[in-house]
Amino acid sequence: MTLTDDNVADYADTLVLQVKAGGRTLDYSEESVATVEELLRVSDELFQGENFPEAQRNIVVFYNGCYLGEVMARRLGGVWRFEENWFDSSLVFALDDGGLQVHPFQKVYRRVTEGPENNDLVAYYTGLKERLSDVPPA
Repeated sequence: MTLTDDNVADYADTLVLQVKAGGRTLDYSEESVATVEELLRVSDELFQGENFPEAQRNIVVFYNGCYLGEVMARRLGGVWRFEENWFDSSLVFALDDGGLQVHPFQKVYRRVTEGPENNDLVAYYTGLKERLSDVPPA
């Protein structure tokens, strides 16, 4: 799958629709990151099982990474930087004299494969928000 500015939100919307069909809401708010984390926790044991198909894991990472990235872009002002391999795509934030680059797909992958300890998506988002808020006004 190739990501672009024209389709990343559409992929994120796919997760929104899937979650809605299950009776939950994702609305691109900061609070919705907690919903994503809760939904991933339900499947932690399954995701980390040695027989869980890698292709299925990649689908989970892809859609959740698109959503997490879109929340960060919309709420924190990140700009997508797409790579040929979607897994390496990132968001860049203005910070100090340069920038800060984060990789939502890689974070979601670690979250799915290693579990929530040290990979909680709410803590990740909150930490990024705090780091960006430390930036003095221009």
